[in-house]
Amino acid sequence: MYKSIFLLKLFFITVILIFSCLNFTVNSVIATENSIIDLNRPLQLRTQISKPLTLNACVTMSLVNYPRILQQQALIQAAKANIRLRIIKEYMPEADLQYQSIFASHNKTTQLLFSSDVFPANMGPGNPSVSMKGYFFSGFGTVVDWAPLDFGLHKAKINVAKSELSQTEAGYASTKLDVATRAAAGFLDVVVAQEQLKASQANVERFDTFDRMVHTLVDSDLRPGADASLADAQLAQARNQLIESRYKLEIAIADLSYSIGLGGKKIDIDPGSIAQISQPTLTQQYPPVFKEHPLALAGNAIINTSMARVHVFDKMYVPTFHFLGGLNFRGAGLNTAGRSTAAYGGGVLPSAPNYDVAMIMDFPFLDFFRIRAARKVELYKVQAERQSYNLIMQSLQTEDFRAKAQVKAAIELAANMPIQVAAANDATVKARTRYEVGLGTVAQVAEAEQLLAKSVMQEASARIGVWKALLATANVHGNLKPFLSQVASMSTH
Repeated sequence: MYKSIFLLKLFFITVILIFSCLNFTVNSVIATENSIIDLNRPLQLRTQISKPLTLNACVTMSLVNYPRILQQQALIQAAKANIRLRIIKEYMPEADLQYQSIFASHNKTTQLLFSSDVFPANMGPGNPSVSMKGYFFSGFGTVVDWAPLDFGLHKAKINVAKSELSQTEAGYASTKLDVATRAAAGFLDVVVAQEQLKASQANVERFDTFDRMVHTLVDSDLRPGADASLADAQLAQARNQLIESRYKLEIAIADLSYSIGLGGKKIDIDPGSIAQISQPTLTQQYPPVFKEHPLALAGNAIINTSMARVHVFDKMYVPTFHFLGGLNFRGAGLNTAGRSTAAYGGGVLPSAPNYDVAMIMDFPFLDFFRIRAARKVELYKVQAERQSYNLIMQSLQTEDFRAKAQVKAAIELAANMPIQVAAANDATVKARTRYEVGLGTVAQVAEAEQLLAKSVMQEASARIGVWKALLATANVHGNLKPFLSQVASMSTH
């Protein structure tokens, strides 16, 4: 009896110490993680704008501030943490600590029942007669269940987590390319809008000058009054175009701010020499390797993840060996003869110690059909992902063909636009001269001015269009560095 009491006290003291250590460790880990990941901390922009942004600065800022980038970075950390979680799940033994104190009657009958929460275990001898008198029963113990042997299933599941990390990292690379391309394209849109705004302002100034000249001639009775009205209408139309150009510029700046993670912020840009150079050197000198494109790598990573899941099913139809060990104490208000006892609080405190060590093999052999069916489903998913990868490769090749055609057309268009602008400017000068000597009309001058304004705007779009075509080519090749390096080199000239 004294040995049992000593073992019981020793067991309680050990459990309390273990629980205290575990509680301290868990609290320390939680505190550390909360200090690293502060969920209550407000989101703040990492970069403050103090000067006009170049194209390269916009791209760099987008890769720092844009929420999708930050989201992907968090997902990568989650995938890394998931690998550690999977290793813990696969190799950490299961352990349980339990205490029960029950007050119940103890009538028994010879029977056989499957395990159920409704019918608790009723061990030991019962009363000699049916009685609803209650007795105390108690139990306290712990058990450790470890299943290290599974013929490769643990490793296969961990490999799935590693494949998911690779898939997330590949998706992150694809997101970076997409975000950087959008930022660069947004910058070029702002440059186009700025150039078109300049053309609209010049158009208003020309029409304003012409309008004053017409009014002077009308006031001198050298032209009919209708000419003044027509000139006023054309000036108003030019001002409407100026208002629309300002609106397009504001929208382009708003879109650029959003694309670099500064949505709602007012920013200025430094276009450098982009608006002046219409025939830059072709940046993509080497043929693309589409298999190394971030989209292709992301598609291949999805296939690898699906194949890793298939490999899990290949390892599932094996027995699992459980190694168990435990220590427990039991207490009852009845003795082995089925009579009530007052020892140890009448069963309130557990008193009888026991230990157990076991090896259990589980082999659900009929799972073969379920596993085979599930594996077949995953194989079809692999086939689907391979076709998706095939579609990515074809799409990249098609986009490369389009980008080459776009570059060629953009260069030719940019080279031809100065000719169109010069001709339109010459036509405007001649139309004004003819009007001044009385051989032309206001409508002819207005038509020539509108053609000049349109040609100047088209020339601005054509010059930037070459850069857009080069950006599209760089995006299809999966590498913006040559394009950004050329832009940076031009900014230093």
